[in-house]
Amino acid sequence: MRLLYIFLLFTIIEVQGQDAYHTSTLEDLNQNFGLMDGELILSDNEVQNLEGSYTYGNVTVLDEVVADQIFTIARNIRVAGPGTNPWDAGTGFTSMKSISSDDLILVTFWARQLSNSSQILAFAEDVSSFEKEYYFPINLTPDWTQYYVAFSTSKQYNVGRLQLGFHLATQTQEVEIAGFMAINYEDKHSISDLPSSFSPFDYDGRDLDAPWRALAETRIENIRKADLNIIVKDNNGNPIPEAQVSVDMEQHSFGFGSALVTCRFPGNNCYDATYVDKVINLDGEGHGFNECVNENALKWRGWEQEWLGTPEETVGAFRWLTEQGVTMRGHNLIWPGSQYLPDDINENLNDINYLRTRIHNRLEEMIQHPELSNYVRDWDVLNEITTNRTLESAFNSDPNLENGRKLYNEIFTKTRELDPDLELYINDYMAISSGAANLVAVYKSFLDELIADNVPFDGIGFQCHIGSVPNSIPKVEQIFNEFYQRYGKRMKVTEYDINPVVDEATQADYMRDLLTLTFSHPGMDAFIMWGFWDGNHWKDNAPMFYEDWSLKPSGEVFINNVFDKWWTNETALTSADGVASFRPFKGKHKVSVTYNGETEIVEVDLSSDQSTEVTLNGVSSIKESISNEISIFPTLSTNGTFQITLPSEYPNVDLDIIDSTGRKLRNFQQIENNTTVDTQLPQGKYEIIINVGNYLIRKSFIKL
Repeated sequence: MRLLYIFLLFTIIEVQGQDAYHTSTLEDLNQNFGLMDGELILSDNEVQNLEGSYTYGNVTVLDEVVADQIFTIARNIRVAGPGTNPWDAGTGFTSMKSISSDDLILVTFWARQLSNSSQILAFAEDVSSFEKEYYFPINLTPDWTQYYVAFSTSKQYNVGRLQLGFHLATQTQEVEIAGFMAINYEDKHSISDLPSSFSPFDYDGRDLDAPWRALAETRIENIRKADLNIIVKDNNGNPIPEAQVSVDMEQHSFGFGSALVTCRFPGNNCYDATYVDKVINLDGEGHGFNECVNENALKWRGWEQEWLGTPEETVGAFRWLTEQGVTMRGHNLIWPGSQYLPDDINENLNDINYLRTRIHNRLEEMIQHPELSNYVRDWDVLNEITTNRTLESAFNSDPNLENGRKLYNEIFTKTRELDPDLELYINDYMAISSGAANLVAVYKSFLDELIADNVPFDGIGFQCHIGSVPNSIPKVEQIFNEFYQRYGKRMKVTEYDINPVVDEATQADYMRDLLTLTFSHPGMDAFIMWGFWDGNHWKDNAPMFYEDWSLKPSGEVFINNVFDKWWTNETALTSADGVASFRPFKGKHKVSVTYNGETEIVEVDLSSDQSTEVTLNGVSSIKESISNEISIFPTLSTNGTFQITLPSEYPNVDLDIIDSTGRKLRNFQQIENNTTVDTQLPQGKYEIIINVGNYLIRKSFIKL
C-alpha cells in the first residue's frame, strides 16, 4: 500500500542503527542457510540506504512507505522510454566498506513490475573501470519477489569502489525495488553455501544447436585447413601406386598457449619440473603449447626490479622454450598507469625530457637485447591505455604534441624503427571483459586515432577475463567482426580465464565455445590463457589444471579440441599416378611414405595448398629389364622423327614430349612397336615420357 512520500518517512521509520528489516533478513539467512558472521557493506537501515543511493537517466523516482511486507520502503521507478543502451538509465548503491579479493558477497533485494512487462539488468562493478563482477537480465513479475545473487570478488575494492545496482533503460517500464542489501561473508563459507535465485552462469550461444556453431565449423574447414598432395616416385622418377602415406601433425600454425611464470623453468629460482613438462606435454602424448607469453617478468617494473629473478634467468626461460619449439610473445613494453610504472617515472611526471629518455631507453633495452630479441618477435607494445592514462596526462604538457596520446604514436614508431620485422600489438580488456560501453567507445576512439595517424602497429590483443556471467558468444563474435572490419589488423585472444564462481560444467562449455569461435575467426591468430595451473594463477582458477595437476573439465575440453578434433593423423594409399591427397590442419606435419619395406620421412610446414614430392631411392617400381627393352632411335635426329621399340608385354604405349621447362608439347596415343613418330619439333633438347602400364619411362631426344 502506498502511503506517504519520502519527506514523511523520517517521522515514521526509525533511522538510527540497524532496522528491523536488516535484522530479520540476517536472522533468516542464519536459520535457513547457516550463514553467520557476515558484514553489511551498505547501510544497515532502509532509509539511509536509499538516501545514499543514486539514480540517473530518463526516469521518475518516488520512495514510498509500504505495508504488509518485511521491508517498509519501496523505490518506484518509471522509465519514460528505452535508451540507446540499457545503462542510459539506472539506480545503484556504493560500498561503504573495503572488500578483499575472493570475498564472498551475497546481494539480496525485493522487486516487482507495475507495467505489463519489464527487464532490469543487475550488476556489480568497479566504479572506475566498470569491470563487472556480474551482469545479467532479470524479467520481473507483478508479485513482490525476493532475489539473491552470490559472487566471489575478483579483486580488492577500497571503500566506495564497488558499485551495485540495476540498468533500467531496456524499455519503457515501471518497477519497484526494495530492501537492497549486500553482505560480505569473506572466506567463512563456500559459494555453494550462499543462496542464488538465478543460474547467472548461463550464456547466450551455449545450446548445441546454436546457429553460430555450424558457421564456425565451416570457417574452420575453409581457413584452418589446406590441401596437401604427396607425390611418391621411385628412383627412376616413376610414380608408385599403392604406397602407404601417413600424415602426422606435430604443431598447429594457429597459436594455442598460456601465460607462463619464467622462474619455473630450468636453472631458475622456483623451478618446477612438472610445470615445465606440462607446457610441452599437456596430454601425456607429447602435445603441448606452441605460443606462450610471459606473465610478469618482462613488464617494466618486473624486469628492472627483478620480480621473478634476474633478466638473465628470464632470458634463459625464453631460450629453453624457444628450443622446444614454443613461440614467445613479449608482454609488455609500456603499461602507462602509475601503479605499473617504475617509481622514478612517477617521481618525474613533470619532467617530459626525463620521461621520454626513460621510455626510449626502455624500448631500446628490450627490443635490441642481444639474446631476447632472437626469441620475442611479437610484443604487446601498449597495454590497457583506456584506463591507464598517467603517461598520457604527463605528455599533455609537451608543446610538441597535439595531446598526450600522441606519445603512443612515438612509441610505436620508435619500436618499428628499432626492429622493422617485429609484430606490434596493442592489448586491452575493454572490448570483452569490461562490459562498459562508454569505455569501449573511448578505446575505439583511441584506436581510430592511431589508424588516422598511420601509426605502424600490426595487431589487437583481446584480454578475455570472463566474469561470473559469461559473455554471449554471438556478442563476442560481433565484437571480433567489428574490430576486424574496422581496423583490418590481425587479432589474438591474449588473456583468457573465467571467474571461479562459475560452475565447472559451464567453464568447460565456455572454453569449448570461445575456443571454437576464436579458432574459426579469419582475423584471429592465437588463443592464449592467462595461466594454466591453479598453483600459479591470479584468481586461483586456471582453465586447465587443479593445484595437484589433475585435469579440469575445461582442460579436457582444450586437449580434446586442439589435439584431437583439430589434429591431423591420417593414412592413405597413393593412386595409380602416385598421389595421396589429404586436407590437414595448417601447421607442421611429419609425412611418412612406405612401399615394399622402404620408408622415407619428410617434414612439411603447411600454410596453404601444397604438393610435395617424395622419392623412395631404394625402390624401382618397374624392372630394369623392361626399361632397357624400351628404346627410341635415333636419339639425335635431323628431321625430328624417331622409331620406338617396345617389349612384347607392352604392345602399345602413350607418350608425351616435354621441353626443358616441363611444358608438354606433344601427346601421342596408342603407339605400337616399331612405329615411327614424327615429333614436328624445332631444334632443341626434349624428354620423351613413355607411359608403360602405371609407370613412366623417360628418354632423352634431341632435334638437330
